[in-house]
Amino acid sequence: MHFIKTMLTSAGMLLVTASTAMAAPLALLQDPTIKVELHTNEARAVWYTNPMWLAIGGVVLLLFIVLAVVAVRGRGSNTTVVR
Repeated sequence: MHFIKTMLTSAGMLLVTASTAMAAPLALLQDPTIKVELHTNEARAVWYTNPMWLAIGGVVLLLFIVLAVVAVRGRGSNTTVVR
C-alpha cells in the first residue's frame, strides 16, 4: 500500500512539474498584452441622442397613440343592437 501511495504521489508531482515547465514557453509565444484607451468627446454629442430628449419623444409618441385610440373608439353610435 505504501508503494502505491508513493508512486501516485510521484506521478502527480511529475505531472505538475511538466505542466508548469510547458506553460513557460507557451507564454513566450503569446502576443504581448495590448493596451486600449478610449476617449470620448462630450462636446460633439447631438441633441437627439440625449436620453432626456429620447424620453420626452417617447412620452409624446405614447400620448399621440392614446389620443388616436380614444378618437377612433369615440366614433359611431353609442347604441348597441342585440338581435
